[in-house]
Amino acid sequence: MISNRNRDCLECRLLSGGGLVAAGLYVCHHSKQYQKQVGKAAMYSVASVLVLLGTARILDLPPFQDKFKRS
Repeated sequence: MISNRNRDCLECRLLSGGGLVAAGLYVCHHSKQYQKQVGKAAMYSVASVLVLLGTARILDLPPFQDKFKRS
């Protein structure tokens, strides 16, 4: 069953974390089109959060630590 699979394997962490990091880099790249500093700051903030969440997922740090472990 899908619900019984191990979602904390290295491959799962690399794929999901890599996706978040890639999304953060994509947002950062496209934030350059904004002329106003407020827009750039908001987009860089979103990009930073995505990259940090991706890194936390890959390294199994909080908020992902012990999230998918079965008791």
